[in-house]
Amino acid sequence: MTAIGLGKIILLGEHAVVYGFPALAAALDRGVAIAAVPTPAGGSLRIDIPAWNLKVTATDDHPVARSLLAIVDSLGLGRPTVSLVGDAQIPPGAGLGSSAALAVAVSRALLTHAKRKLDAREITAAASASEALMHGKPSGVDVALAIAGGIGVFRKTTGLRSFASPTLRVLVGPSGAPRTTSAMVERVAEATASSADDPRLRALGGLTDTGTTALLAKDLVGLGAAMNRAHDLLSELGVSTEQLDSLCEAARVSGAYGAKLTGAGGGGAVIAIAPREREQAVLTEWKNVGVTGFVATVGGGAGTAA
Repeated sequence: MTAIGLGKIILLGEHAVVYGFPALAAALDRGVAIAAVPTPAGGSLRIDIPAWNLKVTATDDHPVARSLLAIVDSLGLGRPTVSLVGDAQIPPGAGLGSSAALAVAVSRALLTHAKRKLDAREITAAASASEALMHGKPSGVDVALAIAGGIGVFRKTTGLRSFASPTLRVLVGPSGAPRTTSAMVERVAEATASSADDPRLRALGGLTDTGTTALLAKDLVGLGAAMNRAHDLLSELGVSTEQLDSLCEAARVSGAYGAKLTGAGGGGAVIAIAPREREQAVLTEWKNVGVTGFVATVGGGAGTAA
């Protein structure tokens, strides 16, 4: 049986969410799929995802190996002789929640292999243990969406509050530039003196409310304006790059309502929303500068991931 963990985008509110402000986030219609099978000849726990050129055993000196051990320890599974074979429809290290999607898929696959109930709290704890190793101080939104799917407003204090929404088509452009979430979180901490009173963080939180209202009203122009302003604020906080700024500007010039970086920044991906007839123009413009984007559908209901 294949277990799934979904990728995600942050429409509004990244970084501010770390300081208690809301973030508008959505699961992608793609992610990571993992199947657990017995390791031949009783070998050690391992994982193989050809799409990421990833092949690691739990005994290796590798971040994913440490992640695997954190997951099995959280689940109380010891050191199972299991091979985790997977496929991925999102790139790693692009701000699309790939590590959380992987951790959730692995947790589900291991529990299924052990013939244990897929308890959401257990999966959350295991995936969060992995995320803490990978990112230092994750907000929790990636894990919540990888498990539940759908779209919602996330706060650290209350978790993900999903809601039914109109279906939204989002253009996603993975820049291909590597970045480290923990380094970007630290950069924002330095820029704001780790204070939730920083006006840029408050403004980002307010844009989440503005953008959510626009989304529910099917006001894509209003949502796009909120995205544009959010990108400017994130740039002021030091987490954008010249490439990300350029990709956002290219999308707007090609007819997008709005565009912004998504996730931690410093590399990773940008997202844009555009009239249907302008989507291909945006994707073509990105392609011209070496970025292969895609269209993802988010929202359309509260949704859960099976």
